[in-house]
Amino acid sequence: MNFLIKIPSLKLKNTTIILLIAICLAFFVGILVGSGSYILIVALMSLIPACIVLKRPDISLALLAAFTLLIAGTIKYFLGLGQFQWILSGLGVLLLAYAALQHTFTPFIATSEDPGFLALIGLWWAILLFGSAANNLPMLDWLVGVRIYLPVFGVFAYIAYCYPSERLLKGILFFMLTVGSVQWVFCIYQKLLIVPLRLAGHYPGSAWDSIVGTFGGDKFGGGESGSLGVYLSLMATLAIALHKQEQLKTFWFFLIFVSSFAAMAMVESKIIALMIPAGFFLVYREYAFKKPIAFISGSIAVAILMACLLIAYYYLYWQTDDNKGLLDALYDRFAYSFDPKFQPSTTNLGRVKSLVFWWDRHALLDNPLTILFGHGLASAVSSSSIIGTGVAVRAQAVMLDVTGISKLLWETGVVGSLVFISIFVLGFFRARKLKSNSALPPWHRAAMTGVEAAFALMPFTIFYEVTIVSSPPMQFAAMFFLGYVAYWWRENHHTTYG
Repeated sequence: MNFLIKIPSLKLKNTTIILLIAICLAFFVGILVGSGSYILIVALMSLIPACIVLKRPDISLALLAAFTLLIAGTIKYFLGLGQFQWILSGLGVLLLAYAALQHTFTPFIATSEDPGFLALIGLWWAILLFGSAANNLPMLDWLVGVRIYLPVFGVFAYIAYCYPSERLLKGILFFMLTVGSVQWVFCIYQKLLIVPLRLAGHYPGSAWDSIVGTFGGDKFGGGESGSLGVYLSLMATLAIALHKQEQLKTFWFFLIFVSSFAAMAMVESKIIALMIPAGFFLVYREYAFKKPIAFISGSIAVAILMACLLIAYYYLYWQTDDNKGLLDALYDRFAYSFDPKFQPSTTNLGRVKSLVFWWDRHALLDNPLTILFGHGLASAVSSSSIIGTGVAVRAQAVMLDVTGISKLLWETGVVGSLVFISIFVLGFFRARKLKSNSALPPWHRAAMTGVEAAFALMPFTIFYEVTIVSSPPMQFAAMFFLGYVAYWWRENHHTTYG
C-alpha cells in the first residue's frame, strides 16, 4: 500500500498546505470584495476551520460525499442558498492541495504504471485554460468556471494518489448506495407538497421538475431531476453487480433496489428506462452465452420492471396530455427529445436543438479557435450569482448548458469534448481489466463490475442532462469512480511488481 516514500515531518506539509490555503482565501476574498459579493465572502471565510481537517483528509472526503449528495442540494432547494456550494468547492480544493503537496514533497514510485487518467485530465484542463485565455475572459468568469470544474478533481486526486484505506472506499460506496435508497422520502414529500404548490402558483415549466430528491435546484423552477434519475440508475447497476457476485445479500439488494425504484417512479426521468436495461446487460453480458436461460429470464424481468415504470409515468404524469393513450403518450415523450426543432421556450433550447444551434453558430473557416477549443470557462453558464450569465450566453441570448455535451462544446470545443469523453472510455477499459483480477478483494472485484458499467453509461448521459459535466452529485460520483479505478490499478501494480 505504500507507494510513497514517507517524509519524516507530516506537520511541515500540513502547515504549508494551511498557509497556501490562507493565501488563496485572501486572494479570492479580495476579488469578491471588489465585486461586492459579500455573501460569498462569508462562505469562503467559513472554510478556515476546514483547514484543520487537513490532518484527516479521509474525513474531508467523507464530509464532501455527505454534503454533496445529501446536504447542499437540500439547502439550496428549501432555503435557496446556492452559495453553500462554495463550501463544498473549498473541501474539494483542500483535497486537491493535499494530494498535490504530498507529491511535491514525496517522489512517486512506479509512475510508469499510472492508469493514464491524469494525462487526459491535464490535457483537458490545458484546452480549457487555453480557450479561456485566447478569448480574453473576465477575471470573475475564470473564478466561476474554476469553481465549477476544479474542486471535484480533488476527489479523484486524493483517492488515486494519496492511498486512503480500502475500508474508507468501501464505506463511501455503501454510503452512495444508501443515498440512492433514501431519495424516495424526499421525492414523495416534493410530489405531495411542493408540486401542488407549484401548480397552484402557475409557475412556468413542468411541475414534475420540482421532484429532485436531495440533488437540489429551484423549488418552483426545477433542478437536478434528470441527474437524479441517472444517479439512481447507476446505483441500481452497482447493486446488481454486488448481488451477482454474492457480495450483497438478497435482502439488502431488494431493499436498495425497491427503494431506489420508488424514487425512480416519482422522478419522471425517461432515461432510467434505457439505463437500467443497459446496466443489467453490461453486468450480465457474459451470461448470454454461458447461462442463456438465466440471461433471458433476467432480461424479461427487467423489461417487465421498466414497462411498469413507464406505465407509472403515464398514470402519474402523462395521462393529462390531451387524453392520449399509453403508446401515443410514450411515443410523444421520447420523440421530442430527438426532435431538432423542439424547444420548451424562446430561451430554452431542446436537447438536439442545442447541438444544432451550436453547429449553426460556428464555422471552422470563420473561427477555428472557438469550434475546436471553445469559448472558455463559464462561457455557457446560464445562471450565476456572481457573473449572471456567461459571455457566450449573453452573446446568443439563449441557454447553452441544456445538456452536458452542449456545455462542453461551447466551453471546450470539439477537441475538449472528445478528450473529456475519452477519460471515461479509458476508465471503462481499466475497470474491465481490474474486475477479473484475482489480486483485488472479492467485494471490490464485484464493485468494479458496477463501475465498469457506469463508465460505459456515463458518456451517453451528457447528451441527456449536464450530469457528470457540472451537476455536483454526478461530478462527485464520476470522480470517485475514476479515483477508485486508479487506486486499484496502482495497488495491483505495486502488489504484482513492487
